[in-house]
Amino acid sequence: MTDAPSPPAPDVRMDLVGQACATLTPIIASRMRQLDPGQVLEVISDDPTARSGLASWSRLTGNPIVAIIEDGPGRTRYYLRRK
Repeated sequence: MTDAPSPPAPDVRMDLVGQACATLTPIIASRMRQLDPGQVLEVISDDPTARSGLASWSRLTGNPIVAIIEDGPGRTRYYLRRK
């Protein structure tokens, strides 16, 4: 995982601004199950704990975070690839 200047093209985008990390991972897990292996999910979040929470979730599930982009004040875009 790296902070990349140019993220991969996402297959699906999810704007989860306003969601706490405790609700982010179940929502993301549900959506990831609908993707084909290799597809990329872009998640937009404003939760400051999302970076560490998604990193843990990624390690547990094997779905890698392929890029993290700071998207303005308090917003971050995460790119996760379906294993």
